[in-house]
Amino acid sequence: VANKPTTPEIIGYVFVEFDKGELADKQRELVQRGLLIVLFGLLILAALAVAMADNLARPVMRLVQAVNNMSSGKLDTRVSITSSGELGVLENGFNQMAARIEEVHLSMQSRIEEATAQLAFQARHDALTGLLNRRGFDAQTNHDLALARRSGRPLSIITVDVDHFKRSNDTHGHDVGDQVLQRLAATLATRLRQSDVVARLGGEEFAVLLPDTDLEGARTIAQELVDSQACLGYPVIGGLTISAGVSTLRGAEDTAQELLRRGDMALYQAKREGRNCVVVQA
Repeated sequence: VANKPTTPEIIGYVFVEFDKGELADKQRELVQRGLLIVLFGLLILAALAVAMADNLARPVMRLVQAVNNMSSGKLDTRVSITSSGELGVLENGFNQMAARIEEVHLSMQSRIEEATAQLAFQARHDALTGLLNRRGFDAQTNHDLALARRSGRPLSIITVDVDHFKRSNDTHGHDVGDQVLQRLAATLATRLRQSDVVARLGGEEFAVLLPDTDLEGARTIAQELVDSQACLGYPVIGGLTISAGVSTLRGAEDTAQELLRRGDMALYQAKREGRNCVVVQA
């Protein structure tokens, strides 16, 4: 007999109840963990971004500071080459530029100092003879006069003028006259002590400053200069003589201008007495 399908027999019911609150708690926990993981990842990304930005900004800030230092006059400023790529090229380029600017500055400074020294020399010296000019002689006289006053030591001046210089100049020309003045300047300089000072006051007039020299000592030196010049021959014009006036410091109230004025008075007196001689103005 074939088996006939049977209808399942229901013998009862089973009810399963889920706690939705516990499921919601699990859901919240999973969401919170996910948020924490995302937040932690964002923090790590932010830290990495700050570090990268700092690594990029630090060499740029060093360059900015270096440029500020250069603009304030610190031309020896250099930056450390710590970067690679374009920033490294920029750092190296800045150092090369700074080195060139410093080199040019030092060169210009040297030229300025040289030009300043040359101008200062020219301001105090005669271009033709190389001796002190009137300005330089006045400054040196004031200096030595102050020393003489403090120490109580003597100080004298000899003023010298070439006899008949204008007539010789008109006859033989200014070039020959310049040669005469140059040779006379050299003669005066070589026949004096190292401490003595020779100057060309202008034209054919010269002056000699004699520290630690009294009136008689100055008279002796002046006479030696006059005698040596009288024995000295010049090409083209032959012999040429000089006249000399001597003055000495009288006291603490004496000035450089007064000392030179008395020397000029003595020189004019020597001219009136026939030239080629020495006159003393005590």
